[in-house]
Amino acid sequence: MKLYEINFRHYSQKDSQEGILGYLLAESDEQVYEYLKSEPTLKNEESIYVSWMYKDDPDDEEYEEDFKERIINCCGDMYDDESEVYDLYYGATQYGWNCINEDISVNDASSLIKLGIEINIIE
Repeated sequence: MKLYEINFRHYSQKDSQEGILGYLLAESDEQVYEYLKSEPTLKNEESIYVSWMYKDDPDDEEYEEDFKERIINCCGDMYDDESEVYDLYYGATQYGWNCINEDISVNDASSLIKLGIEINIIE
């Protein structure tokens, strides 16, 4: 399994904020993409909402054929040069991920959880 850091960048009219939302144990970047697209709720009850999920739905008018591949290669819209941020009146949030370690066992993950580090696990 791989340990991923899930990041965010929030923009508003007057400022921006960037940080780490949490950690995820997954097999691949595609699994991370699908996890974020599923609009998960984290253990602290914070929800992730990705506005780009419709660009991956063939039935939606915003559908882009190569969108999923591009976002996976960039590791999220936060790191995508083609990504646009708009409607800053209410704020906009972009998400991304980084692979921290590629060889994490379930025991390693359990140890991190015991230390108080929140890790979501894709099974």
